[in-house]
Amino acid sequence: MDELAVRKLVERARGGDADGFATLFKLFRPDVERLCARLLASDSEAEDATSEAFMRSHRSLDSYDSAQSFRTWLLSIAAHHCIDQLRRRSTEQRIFDPSEFDPEQHSTPSPTPLHQRLRAEVREQIFDGLCALPDRYRAPLVLRYFADFDYDEIGAVMDVTRNQVATLLYRAKRRLREQLDPAAEHDAASAAIRLVSRGPKS
Repeated sequence: MDELAVRKLVERARGGDADGFATLFKLFRPDVERLCARLLASDSEAEDATSEAFMRSHRSLDSYDSAQSFRTWLLSIAAHHCIDQLRRRSTEQRIFDPSEFDPEQHSTPSPTPLHQRLRAEVREQIFDGLCALPDRYRAPLVLRYFADFDYDEIGAVMDVTRNQVATLLYRAKRRLREQLDPAAEHDAASAAIRLVSRGPKS
């Protein structure tokens, strides 16, 4: 469905049309559920997080700016909720320790989503590796390469600077490569790992 049709549904939902919001739920639930599952590394928790994200979006429809993609706005709400859940899991109040970030360790960000560059046969292997990563590394990778958030959007969700986002992504990709490398028995897997570990293009 194109963005204009989505905006019309949003306007209907804003006016109290339950069917309009139900259609939005049906359209975007798969995207939200996948994002939550990748962020939380738990299908069962993703179901609850998805429900919460849609409830929050329904309450906040009046604040939605139609100049923005509704999908991006909705995924941002879901991501904020999931990051809060990850923080609650942690023994610290923050997932990230700002002292660990070194802006010299990263390159200029690339707009190309990782999932568009991975071959289908190794994508599940990548997903398994993501789920095994610590929360602070998994979260930015999922937001960047599966939700297609830019660095500023990731920083807003995680309450870190753009440079910190870039550094965290650099370290996360390195960790993911280390996890996947022993399983790289085929050329396709090796190629995928090189893509994961390669720094963004300038």
